[in-house]
Amino acid sequence: MKKQTKNNALRIACVGICAAMLLTACGGGTTSSGATGESGSSSASNASTGTATAPTGGGDGVLDIGYGAAIDSLTPFRSNTGQNAPYMVLLYESLAVYDSNAELQPWVATDWSTSDNGFTYDVNIHEGVKDSAGNEITAADIVWFIEESKAQALKPVFGKVESVTQTGDYSFQVKMTQNIVGTFETLLKHTFVISKAAYEASEDGFATSIVSTSPYKVTEFVASSSLTFELRDDYWQDVSNLPECVRPSVEKLTYHIITEASQQGIALETGTVDMVIDMQASTGIQFVDNENYNVELTDNVQGWQLFFSGAESRPVANDVKLRQAICYAIDPQGLITGFFSGYGSPMYDVCPSTAIGYNDAWDSEEYYPYDPEKAMQLLEESDYNGETLTLFATNTSQRMCEIIQSYLLAVGINCELNLVDMALYTASRLDGTKYDMTINTISATYLADHWSVRYDPAAYSTGDATSRHDETLAQLLYTAWTPDGYTTENIDAVHYYLKDNAIAYGMVNPKVFTIWRTDIGVENEVKELAGYIAPAASTYSGL
Repeated sequence: MKKQTKNNALRIACVGICAAMLLTACGGGTTSSGATGESGSSSASNASTGTATAPTGGGDGVLDIGYGAAIDSLTPFRSNTGQNAPYMVLLYESLAVYDSNAELQPWVATDWSTSDNGFTYDVNIHEGVKDSAGNEITAADIVWFIEESKAQALKPVFGKVESVTQTGDYSFQVKMTQNIVGTFETLLKHTFVISKAAYEASEDGFATSIVSTSPYKVTEFVASSSLTFELRDDYWQDVSNLPECVRPSVEKLTYHIITEASQQGIALETGTVDMVIDMQASTGIQFVDNENYNVELTDNVQGWQLFFSGAESRPVANDVKLRQAICYAIDPQGLITGFFSGYGSPMYDVCPSTAIGYNDAWDSEEYYPYDPEKAMQLLEESDYNGETLTLFATNTSQRMCEIIQSYLLAVGINCELNLVDMALYTASRLDGTKYDMTINTISATYLADHWSVRYDPAAYSTGDATSRHDETLAQLLYTAWTPDGYTTENIDAVHYYLKDNAIAYGMVNPKVFTIWRTDIGVENEVKELAGYIAPAASTYSGL
């Protein structure tokens, strides 16, 4: 039928050799401080000597923050890419916001209710909400924003809205197409509060300057470089009424977009920034155990996942044994060591364990442990004939892709990398005809959030997020994600279907490094949903 004879012993040896070479090239390795997940301290490494140096600079009254995810426009109409960036809650207020305990807190909305088990919601908003130009916000502005977001179709959650209707000056009603657990709450979070009149008067659709109801105003914006906020003195309400995670405490702060981790470290040492949020572990470990810096480690709310194409034209789409072989061929611990410097943990579901509904019992069950012999056995049983499979990802994950490529080649799977910038990746990732595998980092407050945007065959014009049309999975989803169906039994059914059929593979969940100089004197650390510090809401004695 097919198949060349495989020398299993030789290939297994190649696995270790290739992986070891790549890990060495990547500078991977654990540190003596250990990946405990606890707060620690350390210093940046001097480029020539590898020794730590004390920080300089600071004390100018401005909180300077380094962050790696660029923002090229201030527009409120955007995709989910970068939705967890810490500066987003400063740009625009939402109807509601999640706190660090994953509890939804009213923000501009005062309350909401449903009388039909989550299909229809009545929402009230505060009276007297005004933006920085003095425009008063009414329910008409909220209705416009939801309708416009639905029309632009940049965020899947707005596609779940059947209709939105104004019912009063400060009230409106939303009808959802489905009563998916967490979807309406996500809608509240992503509905930004802006004036329709102010937006339509903008020459560039708020791309370079905005009029917002936020306690902060943007005083300077350089696309993909920096973003500066100053506290308004005409905010529409007493800030003490705000949820703690968005309650402003800092007068002025600047986000510096620094995409290279090594440059983030240098900026922290030289005082260009006072803190860095989400620094790569390869640089972050240099700051551990140094009294001049505080290192805080938190669990990532996204994780790194491998999604398989569901497009009929791709070899992986209908070959479950090939997909399973790929999963067994990858060593999560090797990725943790080689890409995250030892700071992370294997995943046991495609969704991270922080999601509401995650069953902790999964963590004690077998989930595609690294087994190259089993991978090669499954490959023999599959329909694979040596085709070159395409791994599609952003160029920022090049090292991880190279490690994965080496694991696949070692068991006899030919793999090519297609690494692109974030803009092209975002534009192409839903088209499963362009790849066999794609790497992504998907977060979710609820498991149902993740399911609805990834696996629902009705989510997009081409099927699910990888062009798959799996009606069996769809029925499991539709049963599990309703308020009445969100039970352990139904959630398990989805989990095991995704796992057994290798629809996607949760690889590793890294630790998030948030590092700040101790001389800024963090007095009260307020945390946000992602688990790391909310910079504007925390207080400092040394700025």
